[in-house]
Amino acid sequence: AALLAKAGKKVLVLEQHDQAGGCCHTFIEKGFEFDVGIHYVGEVEGNTLMKIYIDQITEGQLKWAPVNDVIDLVEFNQINGKRKTHKFLKGSAWKEELMRTFPNEHDAINKFFDAMKIARQIYSQTFIIKMLPIWIVMILIKTGIFHLLSHLPNFCSKSLDVFLSELTTNAELKAVLSYSFGDYGTQPRKSPMIMQLILMQHFINGAFYPVGGASEIAFNIIPVIEKTGGKVLTKANVVGFVIEDGKVTGVKIDGKNEPIHAPIVVSAIGFINTLSKLPETYKLDFTDVLPKVKSSHGAISIFVGLDGSNEELNLQATNTWAFTNTDFDKSLDEYFALPKERAGLKDIPLLFISFPSSKDPSWNERYPGKSNCTIVTLANWEWFGQWENEKKRKRGKEYEEIKMRIAERCWEQTLLYYPQLRNRRIYFEVGTPVTNKYYLGSNKGEIYGLDHSLDRFSLEIIAKLRPCTKIPGLFLTGQDIATAGFAGAIHGGLLTASAILNRNLEKDLIEIQKEIESSCKKNY
Repeated sequence: AALLAKAGKKVLVLEQHDQAGGCCHTFIEKGFEFDVGIHYVGEVEGNTLMKIYIDQITEGQLKWAPVNDVIDLVEFNQINGKRKTHKFLKGSAWKEELMRTFPNEHDAINKFFDAMKIARQIYSQTFIIKMLPIWIVMILIKTGIFHLLSHLPNFCSKSLDVFLSELTTNAELKAVLSYSFGDYGTQPRKSPMIMQLILMQHFINGAFYPVGGASEIAFNIIPVIEKTGGKVLTKANVVGFVIEDGKVTGVKIDGKNEPIHAPIVVSAIGFINTLSKLPETYKLDFTDVLPKVKSSHGAISIFVGLDGSNEELNLQATNTWAFTNTDFDKSLDEYFALPKERAGLKDIPLLFISFPSSKDPSWNERYPGKSNCTIVTLANWEWFGQWENEKKRKRGKEYEEIKMRIAERCWEQTLLYYPQLRNRRIYFEVGTPVTNKYYLGSNKGEIYGLDHSLDRFSLEIIAKLRPCTKIPGLFLTGQDIATAGFAGAIHGGLLTASAILNRNLEKDLIEIQKEIESSCKKNY
């Protein structure tokens, strides 16, 4: 929206929640502030394209604070009967750490880092695939020309698990190289190797957090939209599209008699959600994609308010990824196979533990003597889906029991790594996949949109999950036409704005980057 506004377009943004920003919003309860979706972001320092892009859509007003050089702690509760900790470190230090820790695996480690560099170089080809006319792309794919010219097909068709197994038989090293798959939510056996490689490359030079919290993102983008006469409206739930003579000409708002008309309608609610709001006859235009994609797993988020400052509790600006063992696929398969009655009775196989208060340099001034913790794990929609139509906080005893059983298990596991937090908990709120559907409008409580599966990353589906749809007037944007997370979502925005404006905006960003580099050289 901000990119279109920068091009002079008058843009109306409709948000179904009472706060703008989607996963970038914050909430305040009992004197504590919590971010719901931003935990860390890479490549927002220096003269990177990501930094330039964000500066363009925020007029340079959004500030970022670096997290620690130890970006992630990777905890394994059981390796040969012992607890073991690894570190994901900024810059060359991570590779050096791996070489020291695994002295017999230098060849495998070197090959992994070589693959990271290649993945970074070829990932931009997905931009080209989505922007070229679809008929040209399909010819290049079906004739095999694309496969001859690029490494991309191999990097997208080979699973992360297969790739790592080709490098090494060391289960611990494989786990250390793939631990952050939770950032896109698909197990190593089911996800393409390119996802993990570009993710690690995204963070290798450091991770950052928005100063003032995630709400600063929308706060600084909205004025850019408003500058050209646009508006951002909350509590505006879109329930359908207006279609006239085969063209999308507007949207229908829940509770409003009159639709809102526009020459162009952009859907940021996800591929499957968008289809659910179309008449049946128009869904036929997407039958070539729909069988190949599905919603990703739901998630549970736990928000903990703590009595004591970051300094008092020794909380660091470092994330913790905690696992019960190194066999991620097996442990998650067993976890997802549990009936709801047994969910939370055993340790949760994957936890992401973060202390947003420690990452935000403005926190202590705003919330003295307090700190916060966020815990995220994956969860089945089926455990909670039967309560999706019940009002929040009125979903009944069974719902609360399942939710709290899982959450309390997560908290007890967290205390293994942070025992100083015991008896410091003074606020505890739990969000389930049903909560995510209520606040984010996600299809089955997912936070990453479409599952990052091998099917989704086939070249044909990459090409077809594009901004332009077969229905005139309707465009798609966000995670589902790119990849998961903040970086993926804004990349989707860049693709969509490029398609609407019929202009390669990534090329424009590269030109700005060159100008900045040239200016810096002159000054020195």
